[in-house]
Amino acid sequence: MAEHSLLLTSIDASSSAGLVKPPKAQKVYFDNLDLLRVVAFGMVFLAHSELGKTLGHFSSNSFYIRVVNLLSDGGSGVSFFFVLSGYLITYLLLQEREATGRIHLSNFYVRRTLRIWPLYFAVLLFGFFVYPAFKSVIGITTDIAHRAPFYFTFLSNFDSIYLAHNHLQPLSVAMIGITWSVAIEEQFYLVWPLLFLVVPKRYYQAIFYGVILCSLVFRYLHRTDGDTLYFHTLSVMSDLAMGGLFAYHCRFNPRFVGFFQNLPKLVIGLAYLLGFALLLYRDDLYPGTSAAVVARLVSTLFFAFIITEQNFAGHSPLKLSRLTTLSRLGKYTYGLYLLHPIAIQVTILLFRGAHLSRESVEGGFSYAGIALAISLIMSYVSYRYFEAYFLRLKHKFS
Repeated sequence: MAEHSLLLTSIDASSSAGLVKPPKAQKVYFDNLDLLRVVAFGMVFLAHSELGKTLGHFSSNSFYIRVVNLLSDGGSGVSFFFVLSGYLITYLLLQEREATGRIHLSNFYVRRTLRIWPLYFAVLLFGFFVYPAFKSVIGITTDIAHRAPFYFTFLSNFDSIYLAHNHLQPLSVAMIGITWSVAIEEQFYLVWPLLFLVVPKRYYQAIFYGVILCSLVFRYLHRTDGDTLYFHTLSVMSDLAMGGLFAYHCRFNPRFVGFFQNLPKLVIGLAYLLGFALLLYRDDLYPGTSAAVVARLVSTLFFAFIITEQNFAGHSPLKLSRLTTLSRLGKYTYGLYLLHPIAIQVTILLFRGAHLSRESVEGGFSYAGIALAISLIMSYVSYRYFEAYFLRLKHKFS
């Protein structure tokens, strides 16, 4: 998902000619956001590994079940990723324009390509070609309904809608299907910087409100189609725009930043309690049409609040960067996100080969634990020995 490095202005004087060089980019790191990325991934992993189902065996208490369902809500995890990406990428673009007077489109696209494409296409090649060949060798027939051109052109979210509408999900491969959200992010990266080039600065806010409004209207018009609501770009673009809106105010509105800086610890705690309560009871609070339109808007507002509070609140009850061990996993979350379906599939084959059941509590925990361990190993190896090569090239396009 998006990097946490932002551009600040740096002007160096030339000692030899006495000339002022063009502004240079310096990196700033929002270190409190690393753990938020880990939490978002954790929600997705709990859903895909069915660990939430295993945790549900411990109690039938309605509040406990609500908490477990929220923690294992992969859709909310992806939504949080979208808000985070919208915030960071927008802040980066606005900061670059302020620092240099322009947005260098080609550099931006190259940086995003170096971060996203290598692992993305490696996963696609594995999912479409290596994995089916391997299963064929061990005597398992694999039928894949995915339409490859959609995936290699970052349109896989539309194929996900097609599969759902045509009841082809049993022929969907998780390690391929997981790319739908990355496709939306790439669509966002393609269009988003162009808006800040064609729209005058004084109308920047109109970009965010306009996208959010269009998304809400789209969700209302498709309110009875859950698959379109979940996967369509226009349906979820409000998440990215909401993150961008908060980034805009953090960049250009000192009163907005000051508000967060001066929030008392008690008020912050109450805001978190209210936000989590709205998430826990959203099915009861938003019946009918409002569930499709209002519920996601409220959730993304809360996610954007969390991001801004972590970045700027001076009296935060807990800055997540203090949890250093877990925060270190933040740089691996892109790999964890794309690779964990492969790890889950490996674990399924291991359990099948050992004739182990996942239905018991012990089996469920063992299954999820092994899948998580394999995910961590794969993402670490991928980052260090594959992705890092491309990431080292990014500084040439800063």
